[in-house]
Amino acid sequence: MSSDNLLTPQQAREIQEQLFATYRQQTNRHVPVHLPRKDFWEMIKRLLTTLDLQIHDMIRKHGADLRVQNEQKRQANVRHIASELARRRMVAMMQHASSQSLRMATSVSDVATPLPPIDWQKADAAERALYNAIEKEMDKFKMTIGWREMQDGLRGEMEFVEATHKPGTMQLDDFTDEALTDRAPPALVFEDEKPEPMDAFDVDEEDRIAALEWDAYETPQDPSEHQQPEESAQPISETPLQPTEGRHGAAMELAPSANATITDDWMNEDESVTEAESKIRIRILQSFEDPIATTDGSELLLKAGDVHNLDETMATWLIESGTAEAAPL
Repeated sequence: MSSDNLLTPQQAREIQEQLFATYRQQTNRHVPVHLPRKDFWEMIKRLLTTLDLQIHDMIRKHGADLRVQNEQKRQANVRHIASELARRRMVAMMQHASSQSLRMATSVSDVATPLPPIDWQKADAAERALYNAIEKEMDKFKMTIGWREMQDGLRGEMEFVEATHKPGTMQLDDFTDEALTDRAPPALVFEDEKPEPMDAFDVDEEDRIAALEWDAYETPQDPSEHQQPEESAQPISETPLQPTEGRHGAAMELAPSANATITDDWMNEDESVTEAESKIRIRILQSFEDPIATTDGSELLLKAGDVHNLDETMATWLIESGTAEAAPL
């Protein structure tokens, strides 16, 4: 091995201290912490190679004395810490990628809150390649098990629109004598060159009859009713509405009831659910360049020193990622 790849004693001590400090920060964190340098794992490899060559050189010159034993213990400790740090970071990346991929909105109006992104400027290039591979495998897994159908149900099926093609589009099999695959190509759906105009007056016959009878119900049939004195007129609420002969019963059912009351409780359902969600007061330690989406669909720009009351899920991730801290009153 070239001597250019070996570390000096001062460099070896510096890399070892960075390894131990990063391991302490990563402990009990659910997201990968920032690395002190982009070539972090390459420098760990050079550190262990330097220690290995030093041990062999000391054994060749002095034998297995006390100094050799101390260096061997140091090497074993560095290997153990590096292994534990790599394992914890891989678990954190897998958890972050899977949580981001599997987070789904609970209703049509909800927006899934994204997790804080990983700052790849402060991570190793090999870790970013691994994270991208995990994302691709997550997409394959979701497609295999039908994740969208499980989460969206009929809504996902109704939102699917079959692709259409221009008239004259041909399959690849049309240009070859032999079939390209064992299965026949899917049938193409072509766009209509001249779509048939919709009849604006094509109204359902039953709806038309119901509308006519409703008009008949609202219009008084006897003109003399307008000439009756006001004392003889009775409130509509005191006389129950009964379908008369020759009048459709469905029209009477559509008539407004005197005891019916319209409330707006359905408008407050979402507000009560939102108010029940717990909020956590946090202080931002690191500024974000791009705004993040909150549970109510709005965007929030986080700056260092700001104090926000966020939902429990978002606040917990920001605290665990080291970009914020709890700031209770």
